[in-house]
Amino acid sequence: MNQALLLQELETLAAQLGVEVRYEELEGEGGLCRYGGRYYVIAGRHLATNGRIRLLIRELRRLPLEGVYLRPSVRELLENPPGPHSTKME
Repeated sequence: MNQALLLQELETLAAQLGVEVRYEELEGEGGLCRYGGRYYVIAGRHLATNGRIRLLIRELRRLPLEGVYLRPSVRELLENPPGPHSTKME
């Protein structure tokens, strides 16, 4: 699966889980937070697609995913995330 499609799949998953993904000007990468009873993944706008994917994988895997349909390739990435220099997502 190409990276643009994978990013779209992860953003769709976030929406299914009630998590809003926002790209903002940040100094760091960003992460998952809760504000006003809602969950958000705030990601640095400067992150390339690969960085956005890694951030979403890292944060979404913290949430309960039982009963949520995931493509097998996406489930594999969430259950066994790639290392920081891996090309597994390509």
